[in-house]
Amino acid sequence: MCIKKDWQTEKKALSDLHIELTGSAEDLPNRIWPFPFSDEHLRDNPKMEKFLTNFSQACEIKEKAEDHLLLKLWNALPESSPLKQLGSEKFYSFWSRLNRDPLQIAMVDPEFDVVHSMILADQFSGNGFDPKSERFHIYKEHVKWIMEGSNQKYLELWSKDFIKCKNYAKKPDCELIGIISIFQSICISWNGSELGDCPDYKNIMKSVLQKYAEGLNGSNDEYYWEKKMKMASRFVPIIY
Repeated sequence: MCIKKDWQTEKKALSDLHIELTGSAEDLPNRIWPFPFSDEHLRDNPKMEKFLTNFSQACEIKEKAEDHLLLKLWNALPESSPLKQLGSEKFYSFWSRLNRDPLQIAMVDPEFDVVHSMILADQFSGNGFDPKSERFHIYKEHVKWIMEGSNQKYLELWSKDFIKCKNYAKKPDCELIGIISIFQSICISWNGSELGDCPDYKNIMKSVLQKYAEGLNGSNDEYYWEKKMKMASRFVPIIY
């Protein structure tokens, strides 16, 4: 499936707009900042220079996976789809990384390869859509359009992805969810002053082996958990 160049142009324009509106640093465009303090807090600390570089690289890994899947979804939408007719800017604003919960996506698509998982995550998450939101309204319009059967090929793709996400949601990868939750917890509790308790691979792995290995599958095999950490790095920026 090709990646349309016009989407990259739109995405760059949105990135520039985000920087202008939020005052974010140029090397942190459209990027979720998971810490309870500003990036200046780390930039002013010389000891954090390498951490910031590694954090930026981890974000790039995560964002590459996100953008690739979002591009696949955009390109899969037929021109007559209500989602396609939103235009790329509106579509991106609804499902960009700035308003997605990584836990919701991980619950319905642990391998991060289901084309429609970004929009189906709302359908199968515990909280679901806000029924008053514009995003819920356009989702309903999209489903209505699908059920009209005007595009049989797309209906088959949608149905296949719908079933995949539904099955994953019934039996989510608890270990993957656990790693993402640990990352988020460490980020929130970190004060950004010292590297000893920062949310890097070493500290996350330590918490995983202590809190989850025995309880979930009786394994403290670090190689097994390393593979799980690689999976989690598609959802959150894990620093190696």
